[in-house]
Amino acid sequence: MQTIQIVLADDEAIQRKNMTRLIEQACQSLQLTPIIHQFESGEAFLFALEEHPEWQIAFLDIEMAELNGMEVAHKICEQAPYLQIVFATAFAEYAVEGYQVDALDFLLKPIKLAAVERVLAKYLMTASKTEKYFIVEDRQGQQHVIEMDELLSVEVNKRELRLNLGAQELFINGTLANFKDQLDQRFVAPHRSYLVNLNHVESIGKEDILLTNNEKVPISRRLVKEVQKAFIEHYKEEAFYG
Repeated sequence: MQTIQIVLADDEAIQRKNMTRLIEQACQSLQLTPIIHQFESGEAFLFALEEHPEWQIAFLDIEMAELNGMEVAHKICEQAPYLQIVFATAFAEYAVEGYQVDALDFLLKPIKLAAVERVLAKYLMTASKTEKYFIVEDRQGQQHVIEMDELLSVEVNKRELRLNLGAQELFINGTLANFKDQLDQRFVAPHRSYLVNLNHVESIGKEDILLTNNEKVPISRRLVKEVQKAFIEHYKEEAFYG
């Protein structure tokens, strides 16, 4: 099952417990495996945020002491714009202010299971249509948050991956098959040692693929037609959704 990283910030322990139960039940029905991180204050959450670029959704109680959920959300927009925000509140009027931080949704208390399922399903749909991020750790142990479309290609040499980011490159440990699981349908394998981003393909020849940074990636003869078809279908879809 797909794993989803969820943050829950609420200064009431009973609310955190109830919300955790609802999230776990909703994830089970959507065939998701949740990893839930709980915080009893907005300050504690923000203190940890910088060290966790893998977090995907933050459920924020608005009526928290000190920093309230809305103030925390504004900080998220500055520090981690990839993190989706869901507010929990007893007051519907906060919804208007929520547009300023592009909140994914609002949950009105008392929160029902169906509402949490709706929010998670909405997140999955939104994530499939918008820019995606993934996290890698380089050979020095430093973590990098990378936008999906920044990645032009991936090359494997034994158990080392070279990530071509156009202006720079990163080297990480891993296998091509496992790394591909983090990526979406814009990435294809023209060769057993490579993945390429169709958004950065300039042209497809009989022996190689020219990328937008003028780098060439080899293509297996048996895969030429398959990659050409994927390229055409990809741009048909891009044109359709505009």
